[in-house]
Amino acid sequence: MAKPRARGRSNKKGKGAVVAQRKRRPVLPLEDLDWKNFPSLRRFVSERGKIRSRRITGLSRRQQAIVSKSVRRAREMGLLAYPDQDRKVRH
Repeated sequence: MAKPRARGRSNKKGKGAVVAQRKRRPVLPLEDLDWKNFPSLRRFVSERGKIRSRRITGLSRRQQAIVSKSVRRAREMGLLAYPDQDRKVRH
């Protein structure tokens, strides 16, 4: 059976022990995560049009779900581009 991992913290109490700080999650108001506010949603979309992951954005799980849903709705309304939409189609 696998040994459980420590979550970013050191259990060493000796000399030179480094304790890692927890990553702080930015608190975003729900108005910023709305599909109609597409300029703020561009922060969470890469240059290629893909939604950035939680690891990169630093959002909580609930906020990331709201962002991804908002980006998908903004794409349906034509406010944001789909990934690889500018790529030419080969026949």
